[in-house]
Amino acid sequence: MGRCMHIELPRETVHLPRERALADGVFALGDAELLALLLGTGVRGTSVVQLATRLIDAFDGLDGLARVGPFALADRPGVGMVKALRLLAGIELGRRYVYRAGRRADPLDSSAAVFARFGPALGGLDSEELWVMAVDARNTVRGCRRVALGGVHACAMHPRDILRVAIAEGAVGLVMVHNHPSANPSPSMDDIMMTKRVMAAADLVGITLVDHLIVGANDDYRSMLDLGFIPERMPAQIDSPLRPYGTRLVPPPGAP
Repeated sequence: MGRCMHIELPRETVHLPRERALADGVFALGDAELLALLLGTGVRGTSVVQLATRLIDAFDGLDGLARVGPFALADRPGVGMVKALRLLAGIELGRRYVYRAGRRADPLDSSAAVFARFGPALGGLDSEELWVMAVDARNTVRGCRRVALGGVHACAMHPRDILRVAIAEGAVGLVMVHNHPSANPSPSMDDIMMTKRVMAAADLVGITLVDHLIVGANDDYRSMLDLGFIPERMPAQIDSPLRPYGTRLVPPPGAP
């Protein structure tokens, strides 16, 4: 009787997140794979990618994961406090990068450009934050600073707290950005009042309030400039593609 030969078929190559990152670049990884890199290891019977996927599912995506506290995260099976802090540190680094992107050298040319810099960082927060971008005459950002955390409304904020940033940076204009934790970016009466108070105070010291953005969720935002609460001082009939974002110019003499 002949022997049965056991032939082992070649296994399908398993690309771990670390291997993929080295081969294809970190940008090629999915959310769960990036999270797996931060976690480092899985647990018995659960790979690190499976663990990362379960965390994303448990907290309804990366937005939910960014809002969870360290103790709630550490309580999840296979995580613990060391991994929880590592994940939250990675998320905070990404958030700070987005904030610092507000200082990029390219001028702001629209409300969409402002949202592109702040939307990813502010859109998923549970508390309100108010940020001020100080700009020069070309709308290039000279400085970017958070001026309030929680309770951002007309009664809590004084225009001097906002103008201080622009004055300290020697700027000629400013853009305000704040978020609504409710995810609805529609301006409240407090938002409108605050915008008008800052605009009036800014005019007194020769600074232009270029815009005030309210960030919601799901790539949604509102611009006080676009909505007409911050009037442009250039005549409506002048429609130049070279007109800077938020330009507020006095009509030339003799203009209709």
